[in-house]
Amino acid sequence: MSNPGGPRHYGEELQDLLDGRLDESRRSEVEAHVADCARCRRELDALAWVKSEVSKQAAVVEPTAELSSRIRAALDTPQRASRWSGMTRRVWIASALAAAALLAVFLRGRKSPPLPSLVASDFVAYQSGTLKLDYESADPKAVETNFARHGVRFSTHVYDLGMMNYRLAGGRVHRLDGRTSALFAYRGPGDSSLVCQMYEGSATELPPTDDVREHNRFTFYVYRSGKVTTVFWQEDGVMCVLSSDAPLEDVVQLAFAKAMRVQPTTD
Repeated sequence: MSNPGGPRHYGEELQDLLDGRLDESRRSEVEAHVADCARCRRELDALAWVKSEVSKQAAVVEPTAELSSRIRAALDTPQRASRWSGMTRRVWIASALAAAALLAVFLRGRKSPPLPSLVASDFVAYQSGTLKLDYESADPKAVETNFARHGVRFSTHVYDLGMMNYRLAGGRVHRLDGRTSALFAYRGPGDSSLVCQMYEGSATELPPTDDVREHNRFTFYVYRSGKVTTVFWQEDGVMCVLSSDAPLEDVVQLAFAKAMRVQPTTD
């Protein structure tokens, strides 16, 4: 119970009662008290309202234990605790946890942008200098080794595209739509750029496109996002994508050139 030395009121037990965490004897004791105590009854009603609102808005999603602890700690600082009673603090904690649960529901249901848009955004970030390479090298094997050393578990295919006037600049272990991506970049004519990413995935994750091409037994999916062209295809169970603001057909030919270095997997 809370408020030592004054009227006896329940605190955390009210939330435990609401959540069904009390044993039978303790539950009966708290229920009997609430029946005779207007203050505890108001607090229980407030906590019940918060829980009801969460249930009406979405399926119940419990915030992680870490998030719950951080919310409780933030609302239990001396500065904040001095501003409200125990009842008010507990209602605020319940409300904050409810908000966190609703946010989790929202984020779970929110769809990510299409992969071509994400890849195009990464290219723009690299071109502007916002997205930087972690490892600079013109040696394809050294870049592949660096990927493996830093947690890329799938096989990467990094090639020299010098015959197409693009020189390897280096790479970075990246994140694409929540998954690990091996990103490597090339410098081309007129300070142009070409960015390649490889990630574990499938062509079934791509949005529909009217520009689908077959070449050297590969299927290429071509997209245009603003001035950026992205070309996706499958390499040995891993998705590969090239992105650049070079002319569309140039990017497609560069994708063909890279894919020709890989022997397609056959059934």
